Amino acid sequence: MVSRKKAKGKARKAAKAKKEEEEEDYSAAAAQQREQEGALEAQMQMQRLIIDSLPSPCKHGFDPFPEGDVCSRFVRLYLETLFAGAGNKVRNKIDAIFKAVDAVDKKYPEVIYDSSKMKRILSYFLSVGTDHILNGHDDAARITAAVIVVFKECIASNVNKTKAGVDTQKLMEILIADDHTLVSFFRKRITCSCLDKKHKEVKSIKKMGYCNNDKCPLGGKVERSKMVYCTRCSVAYYCSRDCQEAAWSDHREICKKRAEENAKFEQEMRIRDQKEIQCNRGDFDYCNEGGSRHVG
Repeated sequence: MVSRKKAKGKARKAAKAKKEEEEEDYSAAAAQQREQEGALEAQMQMQRLIIDSLPSPCKHGFDPFPEGDVCSRFVRLYLETLFAGAGNKVRNKIDAIFKAVDAVDKKYPEVIYDSSKMKRILSYFLSVGTDHILNGHDDAARITAAVIVVFKECIASNVNKTKAGVDTQKLMEILIADDHTLVSFFRKRITCSCLDKKHKEVKSIKKMGYCNNDKCPLGGKVERSKMVYCTRCSVAYYCSRDCQEAAWSDHREICKKRAEENAKFEQEMRIRDQKEIQCNRGDFDYCNEGGSRHVG
């Protein structure tokens, strides 16, 4: 007859063996599940690659560049320079974007100052960014939107002379844009309705802004309608007065420089407007800087 002590020992061993068997079965099942999930992810990635390699049924208003066109070479150089220097942080991305602008400006200055060529180039980036959104590549769409913003800002300040300088706040906000802001950015600029459905899905999302305090307790993102801005330079935005004060030591020199640029620009605009008024009245000897005499 088996003693009670031996019976308990056998029961413990049986229970331990059963537990180990269950753990092995669980581990095997978990490994199989991870393998299946990995295979599924690989399959999804392959599908995305296949989809991305196919021509979009809609070009969203873009007319493809002719083979060997200077605009195509311009875009290629810009993208090569951009992705060679872009990092993960917002300010690193901005530095890379401006570095790429300098690269194409040096090699293709005739393109930067040609409004028709720049219109085609911007149309290309709008088409690419729209496809990024439709394919679920939102981070790539944000970079593309930032490229569009910086070109428009550079054209406005350097070519058309309609503003003092580039608004880096716009760049920062588009690089961290919420889905509502991102989709709206492309939707209102393309000529098709490809983003209408996506816009309905995201239009309830609150639009977020970027706080210029690097140590912002909110992580730099704040509802745009609640932001405050520096009244001296008008280009730095913050989530609160506290963040503005905390960032003042870093912002001081930038603020001073931008405020001076704004004042100079406003003075030049007043002089230009006054010249136009005098010329239209017929009491100004020279209607433009070229020295053409007004006929009156």
